[in-house]
Amino acid sequence: MTIANLLPITPTALLIASSTVLLLILGKKFFNGGSCSITKDLTGKVVIVTGANTGIGKETARALAHLKATVILACRDAKRTEPLVLELQKETQNKNIEFIPLDLADLQSVKAFTEKFKSKYRRLDILVNNAGVMAPLQRRTTKDGFELQFGTNHLGHFYLTCLLLDLIKASGPSRIINVASKAQVHGKMNWEDLMYEKNYSPFATYAQSKLANVIFSKELQRRFDAEKANVKAVSVHPGAVRTELSRYLQENILLKIVYYVSLPVYYFMVKSAKQGAQTSLYCALEDQDKLKGGEYFADCKVTKVNPDGFREDYGEKLWKVSEELINKKTQ
Repeated sequence: MTIANLLPITPTALLIASSTVLLLILGKKFFNGGSCSITKDLTGKVVIVTGANTGIGKETARALAHLKATVILACRDAKRTEPLVLELQKETQNKNIEFIPLDLADLQSVKAFTEKFKSKYRRLDILVNNAGVMAPLQRRTTKDGFELQFGTNHLGHFYLTCLLLDLIKASGPSRIINVASKAQVHGKMNWEDLMYEKNYSPFATYAQSKLANVIFSKELQRRFDAEKANVKAVSVHPGAVRTELSRYLQENILLKIVYYVSLPVYYFMVKSAKQGAQTSLYCALEDQDKLKGGEYFADCKVTKVNPDGFREDYGEKLWKVSEELINKKTQ
């Protein structure tokens, strides 16, 4: 008896098989999201990408290096980043790739980074605030005592951006890209306890930090518009991406088992890091007059956002609170 006898190929079976394959292809295309097709010669342009030694940041830096930009990899881990500099220089034939240490969970490190950057560069065309942490199961704090997610995802990038604003504005047309998350949809600003010292929740805290990214981007744009500065600030959702961002969740043995059991579905529904970088790249490369400043992007287009993200009173309040928190630690 042959395989053909065991598995008779009937017209109905062929239809079911072909329909299944087609649905899988269309489904994967849907989950992969939009793609950036813009290419430009970025020779002479200076770019900073935080968290550029892995995941979305790495692919963002790689693509911009291929376009001949001067790319600064702003990362914590020298052992992982220094070899990447050599790898990217060789791959892209672009020698203008540099590593400058940056730990967003340490305000002194942020200040040291900007001082070193400014000692070497006189312009900044694109700032990609990409680095982040997600959902430590137990509450953790930064070196300065801030809750880790709010301190890293928002305050570290807020301080970095503010210290670089003079160069960014002087380099216009320029832009700031804050990598947020769809988690912002569920975010609420816990104004009475921003650091979640009471009733810590990993995901509520993460969602708050991502909502803060959106609020910060919108407030930046309001200020740029008021000053008539030629700068665009946007926030982006990269999509669900296979990166190291979920590493804290795997500290729980049950969640780790669930992760490995669901790997086939996970790989089908989740983007690669390269695919996850597409919206950041779109916002980095779109023509200045076409990029909608202050908006929230996903799959290379403007999309819906948590209404709190665009509240002007929240923008003013977050800016003021952020300055006060940082000033207490740095002055």
